[in-house]
Amino acid sequence: MVIDARLCILVVDDNEDILQLVSELLTAEGYQSLSAANGEEMYAALTQQRPDLILLDVMLPGRDGFELCRQLRADPESPPVIMLSAKDQEIDRVVGLELGADDYIVKPFGRRELIARIKAVLRRSGNTEGRRAQGVYCFDGWRFKPARMELIDSNSTVIPLSTSESDLLLVFVQNPQIPMSRDRLLAMTKGRNSAAFDRSIDSHISRLRRKLGDSAKAPEIIKTAWGAGYQFTCAVDLI
Repeated sequence: MVIDARLCILVVDDNEDILQLVSELLTAEGYQSLSAANGEEMYAALTQQRPDLILLDVMLPGRDGFELCRQLRADPESPPVIMLSAKDQEIDRVVGLELGADDYIVKPFGRRELIARIKAVLRRSGNTEGRRAQGVYCFDGWRFKPARMELIDSNSTVIPLSTSESDLLLVFVQNPQIPMSRDRLLAMTKGRNSAAFDRSIDSHISRLRRKLGDSAKAPEIIKTAWGAGYQFTCAVDLI
């Protein structure tokens, strides 16, 4: 399968061998590849060209990948992020996802796994613009603009969403009142062949609830449907 050569991926890693290996793999797969060894070089690259995706190592000199991911997520126009790390503890994965990473890959990883994860994230972001640009969804005093990945509250305050959060909320507003299992949510947001963590949905929903002001202990907008998954309870209007 020939991949659109215009798709650009920025690889941020201070290990020169990994940087070269991943860059060569991306080029062989038809992507345009950019490289950076630290946060400063990453931001310098971003001033020159906006990539479609960033592969971001956690253990970097100076500002680490977690801090850089947090900073990137403060910009609603930032590209999706896949974190790369030798840290394989669950807490590290959760921290990465909580900070807004779209996926988290543990080193060492195989060629096929990396490309599959990249394709899945690109499919949910840069390659899904047509699906995302579907007007404005209104519910419970909120407005949701999937094309811009934004939530707007009743005071017109704009709350940026990550790619994963926006994709998940889009599934909910298009399927209100319907209990959705984790497997179904994963399939509808990440694709059936995705190798993403099957518990990542829980982290994304926790972040969505916080941004919606939905109580973690007694949520009213995204309720836990015991034995079934989750249910979006609000009536939704599309304008």
